[in-house]
Amino acid sequence: MQLNLPREGCRSRSGSMRGVSLIEVLISILLSAIGLLALAGANVASIRYSKMAQYRGTATLLATDIAERMRANKAGLTGYAVALDFAAQATAPAADTSCSGYTVPLCTPANLATYDLNNWRFLVRKQLPSGSVFMTTQPNGMANTADVWLVWRDPAVASVATGEVNDQPSTALECPSGLNLDADASIRCSYFRINL
Repeated sequence: MQLNLPREGCRSRSGSMRGVSLIEVLISILLSAIGLLALAGANVASIRYSKMAQYRGTATLLATDIAERMRANKAGLTGYAVALDFAAQATAPAADTSCSGYTVPLCTPANLATYDLNNWRFLVRKQLPSGSVFMTTQPNGMANTADVWLVWRDPAVASVATGEVNDQPSTALECPSGLNLDADASIRCSYFRINL
């Protein structure tokens, strides 16, 4: 036995089915594109945060370096203070060679502190973007301590256009007020308390 279906009904159903499958493909392409954009954003964020972690690790090594220099020269501890604001440290200090031989008659504890500090500030400027320092010694009358802030400009934030305010983090709260940052959101600070 043979079924005779009207041909007109078959044609109308198959024509509408072709349009539905095309819409499904377009929706799946749209969803895939949104997912790929989200993955790209996560990749950019992970690169940025890993670079920030690298700068914080470098700051920790530099703080350890100055701590060891101060421990070796406790008599010249007050000579390690740096109270310059961020703008005043726009250029790296020249490498100091005055105490390079560490000869005792020529190199007093104060001279050695100046030598150590200048060479260390040169390293900070070289290893951190716009690297600067702010340091106080024997704060609040406490003997043999130093507060050290290592400061740098975050290149990822500094390169953001001024119109994109939502992408900029707030000014780092860990920076000392003596740096006069003027609410610059690209500045990052790491604070260290050194006990000698």
